[in-house]
Amino acid sequence: MPVLSPAPARIDADLYGDLMSPARLATYPRESRSYIRIDISLRAYWHTLFDTCPLLLDLSGPDGASIFHPFMAWARQEKLSFDWTYFLWVYQWLAQSEFRDRLSEELLLSMMTASAARWLGYDRNVDDLGVVIGTPLIDAVVVGWKMDSVYCGLNQVERLEFEEPLPAPDGLFGYFFTPSLRLGHFPGWRPIPR
Repeated sequence: MPVLSPAPARIDADLYGDLMSPARLATYPRESRSYIRIDISLRAYWHTLFDTCPLLLDLSGPDGASIFHPFMAWARQEKLSFDWTYFLWVYQWLAQSEFRDRLSEELLLSMMTASAARWLGYDRNVDDLGVVIGTPLIDAVVVGWKMDSVYCGLNQVERLEFEEPLPAPDGLFGYFFTPSLRLGHFPGWRPIPR
């Protein structure tokens, strides 16, 4: 029986260390199963990031490599998860990268909006009906609301400004959940989970 792949890895678990290191992809033969497996995984994260926030391509160029590759290396070092906070961590990395002087409020809001929308798509906790994301960089918050009716097929994310702004979170971002579809209580900011 012919061997299908000359890859050094035999099962996906052997590839975990390389999934967060786009530069390691080049060490695998392009026709190998390992190369294809890693490439598919990386493309999912790439498309999630740049398709959702195309403004990032204005910073990085059309392939996004100058953002994606160093961010993935940093995320691996920091042991970050890529749940609903993925976009917030990318912005956090941008704020300390060579791109920090080119970051706009528009990009910041798009990244916060993307995180709120991602939370809406994944969170199944029935006790939390909204997520509020704040930053000391703007006097507004981004809120993602779950559906309040079976007749509403759209998730809603909005920017809210208050007459009296909330205190700033300690870090670059903070969040809290709301148990109702109204913002009547400020429980304090939580740090963004890893």
